[in-house]
Amino acid sequence: YQRTSSDPKESYQSFYRYKDHFDDVVTLDYHDKENGVVENLFCNGTKHAEHTCQHFLRKKDEVSRTNLAQSLTYKNIAYGAHQLALTSMCSREEFDDVANKIQDHQENTLGRSSYDFPSKCLDKAVLEKLLELSIGHRREILAASPLTKAEEDQIRDEYWDKVKTKSCDADIAAILKMPEWVEFFNALETDTSCHSSKNASPSLRASR
Repeated sequence: YQRTSSDPKESYQSFYRYKDHFDDVVTLDYHDKENGVVENLFCNGTKHAEHTCQHFLRKKDEVSRTNLAQSLTYKNIAYGAHQLALTSMCSREEFDDVANKIQDHQENTLGRSSYDFPSKCLDKAVLEKLLELSIGHRREILAASPLTKAEEDQIRDEYWDKVKTKSCDADIAAILKMPEWVEFFNALETDTSCHSSKNASPSLRASR
């Protein structure tokens, strides 16, 4: 069966391209910002997946209500600072406290977000190549109804917007050399140092 996307010509082109080879062809709108690909896949694009859909919706609601999607960037900075002895933490609780203070300083004191740190990204030439391959693939699928300039410009704009959050990592070494963060950790040390065992090294590392 078929789910028509916000751009019907794309759905129809995809559908007729593959229907002669498969008994059941499903088309989903990858750019659906309201529901997202995963929700569309299990709730609209997969037969007999009612339980999976409901489970996903419950988890989505829990994440929305409790705001669990905190950026790991702040925890990675805390861990990096601990490794460089800019601060010392003896427990998971102290580690989380430092990460929260880093977030508060970045977002409330400095008025920035986790995406405003110096970052390390894929090489721009690689990113541009991936973009051209993506656009070329869309042109191939929509050969009978070519992309307009406005549509192609929109794809490019959305791609570069996503690059900043999807293909880059905060440059922890560079961040910890910045004067404002050296000053921050110098001031923080008296509140977070280990009183009984300063060199203690708990398992603190944040995973990506």
